[in-house]
Amino acid sequence: MLSNVSWITRLTSFVFLVSILCINAEQDRTAFVWLITYYSVAFASYLYLIKRNELRFKQLAVLAISAQVVSLVFEPNLSVDYYRFLWDGEMAWNHINPFDFRPIGVHNQPFIRENPYLNEIYTGMSRLSRYNYSCYPTVNQLYFIFSTAFSSSIAINTFFLKLSIVTTELIGAIYLVKIFKKLNLNNNRMWILYLNPLWIIECTGNTHFEGVMISFLFIALYFILQKRIVLGGIWMAIAVQIKLIPLLFLPFFLRYLGWWKASLFYTITIGLAISLGIIHLDQNNFWHFIESIILYFKVFEFNSLFFYNILQIGKMYYSFNPIRIFGPIISQISLFLILILAFWGNDHLAKKMFHRMTIAFFIYLLLSSTVHPWYIIPLLAVSSFTHFSFPIIWSFFIFFSYFLYSVNSGSAIEVRALITIEYTIVIGVFIYELIKKKPLLQFLNFEFKNS
Repeated sequence: MLSNVSWITRLTSFVFLVSILCINAEQDRTAFVWLITYYSVAFASYLYLIKRNELRFKQLAVLAISAQVVSLVFEPNLSVDYYRFLWDGEMAWNHINPFDFRPIGVHNQPFIRENPYLNEIYTGMSRLSRYNYSCYPTVNQLYFIFSTAFSSSIAINTFFLKLSIVTTELIGAIYLVKIFKKLNLNNNRMWILYLNPLWIIECTGNTHFEGVMISFLFIALYFILQKRIVLGGIWMAIAVQIKLIPLLFLPFFLRYLGWWKASLFYTITIGLAISLGIIHLDQNNFWHFIESIILYFKVFEFNSLFFYNILQIGKMYYSFNPIRIFGPIISQISLFLILILAFWGNDHLAKKMFHRMTIAFFIYLLLSSTVHPWYIIPLLAVSSFTHFSFPIIWSFFIFFSYFLYSVNSGSAIEVRALITIEYTIVIGVFIYELIKKKPLLQFLNFEFKNS
């Protein structure tokens, strides 16, 4: 299969897989030097393979699947979110609605206290998860329930959790290729996303569900581009019921679909999303869910630039942490700018729509209080339909945010310096590409082999 491939490309492919393995196998997330070294090697290999343009579609598919398999066999090492996923699944099997009770409120129940497996899950959860209600919508909960149906082993159930993620992503890849065909883009552009180390490490390695949400979004986008409104609305609602992020993209479909079709699409999407939501939510626990969502706007700050600096200015004028004041205000500014991008102008082309969606989501992230590495994956996905390469560059630099675990302080001067460098480079590249209307990484426009 690799008979016509140069030795350096073979070696780079091998190094790519080994570096992905090393990141997954590193159990000490405070070992930043090793983690960033492995990630840098993986990322450099990824860029080389794309730029080299030597591997064919099937060869790249084998490489991508191999990287996923490598990531399947290890328990997540950079995030403990998977403990909460397993907890919610186990609570469902024990007839407890995860939106009714905080883990701290039920962990002393006999069926939990006397079960070593459930106690291990509870111990593994972060303090944040223990003291707050679940914030994961209904369809996401189904993944948790599925993954906990097979055993009382964290390792086995985590494997099935990862397997369900990868399976969904493979389905999403099929529809991504269909979208590229519809937009007259080369199929191999999909490897910009599916070979990206951030996608592999965060979605499969660390079991974050951005990849699943994006996969359902790809299916919805395919039917939207086909003007098949009912199917588009159904799949969009399912994507929303994984993560709420797709709601930000809804305004951008108005001009493309027109008022009548867009109204039908919105009715189906919102109606089905609400219908799925009430499987878990009722008048008694609805505000528990909202409370968990609001935490990310009013309480936390991680890897933000503008929000952090505005917060520091606010502290100069208030005798308390002003995050609860500035959080909602900044969110309103972000929403206002997104709506302007959605409705300004008269262009109805699909490619222009994706261009605006990319910029809008970038603004949302810039003004967010919390930007974990996996949060930018939707930006990377949507930008695959555009000329932008700044999300790819960001997918490298955002991994440096894991340095926080080494110093355990988001205000440490080293952390703030890295964040400033990260955002300065990414914003600089964005401005360049917006003005020049071409990617800084120009080889991304290179015509890949399709066979």
